[in-house]
Amino acid sequence: MTIIRFPYLRWEETLQPIIAMGVNLENNWRRVNVYVDSGSEYTILHAKIAERVGFDCHTRDRISLQVGDGGLLQLYLHELEVQLGRERFRCPVGFSSRLGVKFNVLGKRGIFDRFKICFQQDPGLLTFES
Repeated sequence: MTIIRFPYLRWEETLQPIIAMGVNLENNWRRVNVYVDSGSEYTILHAKIAERVGFDCHTRDRISLQVGDGGLLQLYLHELEVQLGRERFRCPVGFSSRLGVKFNVLGKRGIFDRFKICFQQDPGLLTFES
């Protein structure tokens, strides 16, 4: 059993469950901050992250997800290697140029079935147990 601990990060004056993770974009590892969201089906990154390293994120399966306001978000799903703490594994990662929030999102698919996740609002700690 492995336990990975992440302190919440400060976002606009409050502590939020935002953590750092690694994403492998064609042998180019990128560190990205993601908001851990139990309501999101997929991990979704802003397309500009891929574009900065020359990774063509618009080449895979395009899907539409319904978001909180009822609108549809178009994203392109890739099966990528990611890293949380020292754990490396593959999971679906979507890219969208129309993600309507300023942060990336860590969703359930490929993550929540791999780890037991505990949100501790006070003291602002997130744990992933494999």
